[in-house]
Amino acid sequence: MKKIFTFLIALAFSTGLFAQEHTVSYQLIVWNPCDGSNVTVTGGSFETGQSFTLPAFTLPSSMSSWQQLYDALVGTSFGIDSGALDENITIGINMFNFSCQEPGYYFDPNVFMFLGVTVVGDSSGMHGLDDFYYFQPGKYARLIIPQSQAFNSLLQFLNIGLNDIGFGYYIDDLFYGNGLSFSVTADNVELDLSHFSKFGGGRGSLVSVENEGNKPNEFSLSQNYPNPFNPTTHIRYTLPNDGFVTLKVYNALGAEVQTLVSGNMTAGIHEINFDGSKLSSGIYFYELRQNNKVITKKMILMK
Repeated sequence: MKKIFTFLIALAFSTGLFAQEHTVSYQLIVWNPCDGSNVTVTGGSFETGQSFTLPAFTLPSSMSSWQQLYDALVGTSFGIDSGALDENITIGINMFNFSCQEPGYYFDPNVFMFLGVTVVGDSSGMHGLDDFYYFQPGKYARLIIPQSQAFNSLLQFLNIGLNDIGFGYYIDDLFYGNGLSFSVTADNVELDLSHFSKFGGGRGSLVSVENEGNKPNEFSLSQNYPNPFNPTTHIRYTLPNDGFVTLKVYNALGAEVQTLVSGNMTAGIHEINFDGSKLSSGIYFYELRQNNKVITKKMILMK
């Protein structure tokens, strides 16, 4: 009996039943674009596999014209899947990009929600609003927005129907639907994010993944940033089509030192963090390959 119990415990660990969870410390901050001021609404911490709920809050008088936009998200559950992280992180959830010219609206009147998340990882360091902080494959951050009276009133005010909403990542002044998914139930709107950066919800024609105008049409590899770097840097690349992709790092002699990506990827803009802490200073090359297309760029690790 003891042997059977020992086997079951070993099996549980091997299948991730007792996967290590990580701590997420958070602050929710609302920004006033007209004077640069901000207010911290709430803060705390939770473990992966858990969540926190956006509380009711009265914004300062200088932000009162955007109270309806905040109230629409009250009661939203904000969590991260169990096993999604490999480090403890601190996140700043920023509600911003309101309109100064049209009080009561975001920068675009077709938008009903706009958030940006910064991340500081215990090992990976700082990730700004324009960086992509990815979760483990198949794991997500999840927002469950209740269809409250305030939420439905905001959609009615903006003349947006529940059957005409969409969500997207906001990159270079456009919304891209790649990397997230959402569903609408009788009681909630659920949004699943594959990474943290800037994202929003609005009229479907603005953020729909079916909008070809919002899809990248170029196979490209950006220069890593920062460069030179020590010890981490970010690499962004764009895929016009779904398909098998590799992104590899080579030293100056042409020897492969690390594979960053190897698998099927969706069309869109992607970003990955490269950690060179175990490598020596010098010149390295990173190569993006999809089908018969190859792009190579140089980066410098300087310790």
